[in-house]
Amino acid sequence: MIKADAVQALRPKEQHDDEIFVLVNNVINNDQSVKRIYAAGKNCDVPELAWQINNPRLDIVISGSIVSRYGTSDGCSMERHLRAGDVLYVPASAWSLPVWQDEVTILSFIFSSHKIGVSLQQWNGQKFSSLKKKTVIRQHERIGNGLLQALNELCAQEADHHTPALVIRSLISHISMMGEASECRPNRQKELFQRIVDYIDNNFSVALSREMISEKFYISPNYMSHLFQQQGNISFKDYLCAQRLTKARELLLNNNNRIKHISDSCGFSGSNYFCRLFKQKTGLTPSQYRSSAAAVNMTNTHSMNEDLYTQNQQH
Repeated sequence: MIKADAVQALRPKEQHDDEIFVLVNNVINNDQSVKRIYAAGKNCDVPELAWQINNPRLDIVISGSIVSRYGTSDGCSMERHLRAGDVLYVPASAWSLPVWQDEVTILSFIFSSHKIGVSLQQWNGQKFSSLKKKTVIRQHERIGNGLLQALNELCAQEADHHTPALVIRSLISHISMMGEASECRPNRQKELFQRIVDYIDNNFSVALSREMISEKFYISPNYMSHLFQQQGNISFKDYLCAQRLTKARELLLNNNNRIKHISDSCGFSGSNYFCRLFKQKTGLTPSQYRSSAAAVNMTNTHSMNEDLYTQNQQH
């Protein structure tokens, strides 16, 4: 048996490979690609060298075979000899312990809140001959979460293999769709970001939230946050706040409306919050900002009048 620390030493340098989705699509389109489904259960008795993470994981044996041990919800452990078409589903916080011995190729999916890691591992009996990875940004999050929830419930009920297999292939199809979307031309992401920014610029005076805007543009809240960081190098919250404060400064300088009226006009949830945020960002309260600007204007006006008076005296 090859121990896990030795396995790590034998791993080749990781690489990102877009062609990994050729294999993903083969799994989707082949009825026999997913045959038997086994599920680990949450178990506090985790053996040394076991793989345990806080996110769900799905391992599909593409070819060859592997012995995998995993915990069960009744506190015991199970050992399976997985062959091509077999799937091991490891829920969040559950564990598994693979034995890298015979030649095997495994396609794995790890689901986090805002992305999905896809990896293809090929073990030739002595070392990993290939290790390819790809990250997919999650979109339409409710669909993916619904499929994962269905898989959790089916596995908990120890349903027949056929129904969970359909759910797994649907889940992988959903991942493939998101992978294709994430490969869109950079210009397309830029255009989407600009459309969202334009919408915020024209509507920041009303109540806006990340969830509300992402739903309007048919993307997940986490993907929208990713878009702002990637395209604008700023968070959605900071951008919205900056637009509202810019308008507030303009109104403070150009009219005598009450602070509460300006706060409401700029979309802030309350005048107290507006005042605290304004001072945090500018070092002055709204009233102090207005007064200091008025004083500067009076000084400039007085100076201008003196210059005009001096010029008239000279003439």
